[in-house]
Amino acid sequence: MKKALLPVVLMMISLPTFAGGGFKRAWNSFNAWLERGQRAGIDTNYVQVPTLNRQIYVGSYAYWQSFQMKMPFEVEDVSTIVPGLNDRDHYRIQAHTWQAEIDLGIDWKGLALELPIPIRNDYLTSFGLAKNGNVWGARFRFKHLKDMKGTCNIGDLQIDRDNNTIDIFYLEAYYVLMHKKFSLAAGLYSDMLQLRSAGSPLIYANYYHSRYDVETLFPANYDSFRTNQVSIGAGYAYNLAFLRGRLVFHASVVPMFSVYNHLKHHVGYVEGLFPSREQSEEAAAAAKAASNLTEEQWNDFYYSADQGSARFRVNVFARFAANYSFNRFILTLLCNYRRFAYSNNLNLQILNQEADIQLNFCTRF
Repeated sequence: MKKALLPVVLMMISLPTFAGGGFKRAWNSFNAWLERGQRAGIDTNYVQVPTLNRQIYVGSYAYWQSFQMKMPFEVEDVSTIVPGLNDRDHYRIQAHTWQAEIDLGIDWKGLALELPIPIRNDYLTSFGLAKNGNVWGARFRFKHLKDMKGTCNIGDLQIDRDNNTIDIFYLEAYYVLMHKKFSLAAGLYSDMLQLRSAGSPLIYANYYHSRYDVETLFPANYDSFRTNQVSIGAGYAYNLAFLRGRLVFHASVVPMFSVYNHLKHHVGYVEGLFPSREQSEEAAAAAKAASNLTEEQWNDFYYSADQGSARFRVNVFARFAANYSFNRFILTLLCNYRRFAYSNNLNLQILNQEADIQLNFCTRF
């Protein structure tokens, strides 16, 4: 993935020079659209576009990812099936990972591409892309982590990198209500200039997906819990500017209200190898046959995961940032926290949390 993305950065830099004909006109149109997004509706006494409005940055990126799940069930004589369990007990999983990277990125007039290079722990995929406009913007992020470690409350079962992984994907869009005087891009990424202090209410829409795969923890030997949420939110952000925008501090908080929640549980059975991601009825049937549960016990054991109706949830994300400009050079600090929870009427609960911190050195060109 990372090798495939590097040519994209080189292409973005070189296209204005080498592109020709209709392709060049398309590039120029796209380039002008990005710049219009930066200049739309600003009061230049408060917000300005830098003379050099493209950036290349290198920095450190560290984040913490946490997955917690509580799954109740009602199976009689469950201890004869899963040692250590009591009737009407529940599973409680707590898994987490710390990840560190060096990021190489390009911000082309508000279009920011993140290319992570791992330096601690392992992941399979990590990638991000953002469009930071003055009035509106959007961002997506995808991570596939395999270095999750943790505990389960049942017996001496352990969770480690050999038997569980997690996928996180989110796509979000924002709208700045008071965009004439406030720039979210200036506060977070310094690709705009916030000359004087100002704040604004924010409106957000978010799609969030998590997929937690675990092996040898439940009777099926392999289980996958997939949550999908659509949320809308309204929050507030403020930029505190000093020295005509050379030094800016940013803080924002956005509560998110779920309008769609869905959990899908898949099972499978493997011997020695982690199962394929493709789930089938045959795999489910094989899992049931290989377990020690009757059909009724199997259904009771997974009832809360398979039959529950989702509840309304309130989620949140919060950010803090600081950046200082040395003319063409910028030093930025960015911290994020996100919390996305799922629960249903059968008291199954899933909580995804993540926090990250970035320290970047940027040069404008």
